[in-house]
Amino acid sequence: LHLPETELGECPLGGCSISHLKQLITGKLQESVPDPELIDLIYCGRKLRDEQTLDFYGIQSGSTVHVLRKSWPEPDQKPEPVDKVAAVREFRVLHTALHSSPAYRDAVFKMLGNKESLDQIIVATPGLSSDPVALGVLQDKDLFSVFADPSMLDT
Repeated sequence: LHLPETELGECPLGGCSISHLKQLITGKLQESVPDPELIDLIYCGRKLRDEQTLDFYGIQSGSTVHVLRKSWPEPDQKPEPVDKVAAVREFRVLHTALHSSPAYRDAVFKMLGNKESLDQIIVATPGLSSDPVALGVLQDKDLFSVFADPSMLDT
């Protein structure tokens, strides 16, 4: 990303603050970086502080400044109410299939044993990544079989 000096506005190149530079960068990259608070700037291995100027860090025209996106906070997720009747019905189907069809059971365990498949399940299920018990159940065949039992739904 090249920022011409004409875009720096009223401040001379060296006197431009890091926070102003962040605003310019987010203005250019609005779709991928919507807010200056969500990025850090790095120059020569140092994280740049917002209140400092380009001169303070020795940044000149043609210098390379790296833009790192901070980890974005996940929105608070409120658990959806569980329809117990539907959940029990689904668990009964899963439990029956796991115990009556070796081919189905092997396919489920093969899918859960595949890291990419498990990652897709985790990404698609809100809150799952922060539930170590649920993750443990998905990764252990014996626990999965026990927790697939409809009588274990409340547990």
